[in-house]
Amino acid sequence: MPLKKCFKCKKNITKKIPGLECSRCEKIVHADPSCSQLSNKQINTLRNSTSIEWSCEDCMKNLSRRSSFLIPEDEGDENESITDSPIITQPLDTRKLVQDISREVKKTFREEISSLETTLDFYGDQIKNLELAIKSQDMRSKDLERKNQDLQNRNKNLELRVTILEQEVKKFEQKSLSSTLEIAGLPETTLESLGETIEVIAHKLDMDVGDILSSRRIQGSKDRPGPVLLEMKTKVVQKKWVEAGKAKSLTLGVLDSKVPKEKAESRVFIREALTKHLKTLLYNAKLKLGKSHQYIWCKDGNVCIRKKGNSKIHYIRSIEDIDLALKHVNKDPDSL
Repeated sequence: MPLKKCFKCKKNITKKIPGLECSRCEKIVHADPSCSQLSNKQINTLRNSTSIEWSCEDCMKNLSRRSSFLIPEDEGDENESITDSPIITQPLDTRKLVQDISREVKKTFREEISSLETTLDFYGDQIKNLELAIKSQDMRSKDLERKNQDLQNRNKNLELRVTILEQEVKKFEQKSLSSTLEIAGLPETTLESLGETIEVIAHKLDMDVGDILSSRRIQGSKDRPGPVLLEMKTKVVQKKWVEAGKAKSLTLGVLDSKVPKEKAESRVFIREALTKHLKTLLYNAKLKLGKSHQYIWCKDGNVCIRKKGNSKIHYIRSIEDIDLALKHVNKDPDSL
C-alpha cells in the first residue's frame, strides 16, 4: 500500500508523524503546526476526540454562505401585505461547540495530569528507596570506619605492648651481664693461654685475679678477634676493673713484649659487657651523633649522650631516640 503524502510539504505521512484528513475535500496534511496551521493544543484536542471534524484552510475559505433572505423573481400581488412574522434563521451553535471543545480539553488535561501524577508518584517512590539505600550504606560505612578505628587502636596498643615487652627482655638480657666484663682487642695469639693472658692483665691493672669466676672467648670475625668475657664476683668488682682499665690504657705491647712493633700500640679495651642490641645502639649513636655530641658512652646498660661537658645527659633506648636527637640538633644546634 503506497504511503500517503502531505498536501503541504509533499512528504510521507508516517506513524511517527501522523496526518489530518479534511472532512470536506479529504486532503491530508501533517498533524503539526507548520502544515495544519493549528496550535499544539488544537492538534491534541483533535487527537483525543472523535466527535470533532477538521476542515482544511482552503475549504474554510471557500465555504459557501447563503443569505437568509428570499427574494422571488416575480413581483406577485402588489396588494399582498407583508406579514409581521419573524424570519427564522439557523445560526451556528458556537456555545455548544465551545462547550464540546472545553470538555474534550478538560478530559485530555485530566488524563495527562493523571499520567503525570502516576509518573511523579513512581519517581517519588524510587527517590525514597534510593534515600533509604544511601542511608543504609552510610550507616554501614560509618560502622566499618568505627570497626577499622577500633582495630587500629588495638593494633597500636599491641604494638606498644610488644615494644614494652621487647624492652623488658633487652633489659633482662643486659641485667644478666651486669657483673660481666668484656676485654676487646686481644688477639688469640697473645701469650700461650687465655688464663695466662688474664693473669697478666690483672697484674697490670693491680687487680686480684681471684675476682674472676669464669672466662670465655666469643668467636669473632675473620679480620677481628672475638672479645673475652669475664664473669666477676659482683657488679662492684666489675666496675673497679672497668675504672682500672680506663686509668691504665693497656696496649698489646704492655701485655706481651713479643708482639710485633706495628701492633704494640694497639689498645686493649676493658669495659662492661653489652648485649648485641646495646652494641648496635651504641654504634649507631656514635655514627649519627658523633659530630654534634662530645660524649657518647654506655653505663649500667644505658647508652648515654651529652653534647658538652656541662650539658644534660640523655639516654638512648632505641633507634627512634637517635633520630629524634638528630632532629633536635638539625632544628636547633644549641639544643640538648
